[in-house]
Amino acid sequence: MITYELAFIIGGIVLLGFLAFGLFRKMNTGKIIVGCAFIAYLSIVAAITLFPILYDEKIEYFGDITWYNFIPFRTISDTLSYGINLSALIQIAGNICMAVPYGIIIMVFFGNKKWWKLLLLALLLPVAVELAQLVIGVAINNMYRTIDIDDVILNLIGVYIGYGICKILPKSIKSFCTQR
Repeated sequence: MITYELAFIIGGIVLLGFLAFGLFRKMNTGKIIVGCAFIAYLSIVAAITLFPILYDEKIEYFGDITWYNFIPFRTISDTLSYGINLSALIQIAGNICMAVPYGIIIMVFFGNKKWWKLLLLALLLPVAVELAQLVIGVAINNMYRTIDIDDVILNLIGVYIGYGICKILPKSIKSFCTQR
């Protein structure tokens, strides 16, 4: 089993590299701070969504249960069919909240783009996470994570909440992060 610490080790190395690059290039302090926060955020997302990698424990699926769901809202409705409990709250609210910072970062750096470009940027992280889960599962011959369109939908909702939060941020914060 490969534990989540690997995500933080890789994230730390990338963070130090970004800091060195930013200082060498004399980047704006705000961009360095936001860049470091984004790298830390991606490390946390990787730790939550990809780890632990269970290459030594085979996951078996039985009956109607599979390692994939391509039917929109199926997992959400199945989860809510048992009522709103802690598991449902973690599954649904967790997927939404996890993507909010990504939406804020997109708006800080790309806020003046056309709506379809913002949608493509919004889909980038959730789709990348689901594809990474698929690739890792295939590579280790063990589908230890469920590939789920509902995760993408919930993450997309979170990104748009992040967009909304960014819209109400004071201009001074946004300009601090984006000035050259």
